[in-house]
Amino acid sequence: MKKSILFFGALAFTASVSFAQTGVGNSSTTDQTGNNNSATVDQLGNDNISTLIQDGNRNMGKVEQGGFGGGSVQSNNAVAFMNQIGNDNEALIQQRQGFAGGTAASYHEIIQDGKENDARLRTFNGGNEGFVLQVGNRNDADGSQSSSGHLLIIEQFGNDNVAEVDQLGASNNFAFIGQDGNDNRGKTFQRGDGNSADFIQVGNRNLAVDIVQLGDGNFFFGDQIGNDNESILLQDGSFNTSFVFIDGNNNFTQLTQTGSFNFSEQIQAGNGNVSVVTQN
Repeated sequence: MKKSILFFGALAFTASVSFAQTGVGNSSTTDQTGNNNSATVDQLGNDNISTLIQDGNRNMGKVEQGGFGGGSVQSNNAVAFMNQIGNDNEALIQQRQGFAGGTAASYHEIIQDGKENDARLRTFNGGNEGFVLQVGNRNDADGSQSSSGHLLIIEQFGNDNVAEVDQLGASNNFAFIGQDGNDNRGKTFQRGDGNSADFIQVGNRNLAVDIVQLGDGNFFFGDQIGNDNESILLQDGSFNTSFVFIDGNNNFTQLTQTGSFNFSEQIQAGNGNVSVVTQN
């Protein structure tokens, strides 16, 4: 058994650090500056790398590489990076293979700068990537992946934003949620293969919580600028393409694509507009 632990930084006496390593070639680096921070790293498997940095007070960070989700399945060739700047932030990264002996590499990263932010990334198989960046206060981000070939990115700037990406199934999906403002909500749910969903919200109290792709090879891009706008998308077919562009306030779009090879573009400039499109 080979273990490698790198531990450095300015640690207050009240800081908490916990390590557990089982396997070969694992590496863990923890750097804490401040008071009452907590860092936990559990590594079960081989050739995993974890870096956890905390600069502030009362932050909580945890990395689990293998051993979660039942069955004590190990993690191999996984890289986790976590950086918390500020106070009272929480973050969790969980990585494992889908079966014993799996070797597909994964990379997951969480960066938080502010207060009372919460972020969670988990993968139940190798070969996935996930990134979370939160700058502000009381933001919440959650990402889940299974199978392989997924990429999710969540970026939030402001306060009280919530974003979730669910890629639990199929493979090779891409999802991006970008939110800049306050009290925005975004959720992407992908169950098919090779889908792409890219959504940006700039303003306050915008909603895009029903971005659902159940088919294969679908593409969606949406951009909401303003306040109190809402977009709903369902792609339950294959190789559909959709664009949504909103600039204003209190606008609403809904698109349902249940066939294949459909194209839709919804554009709203102004206030109080409603657009509902169905393509079978």
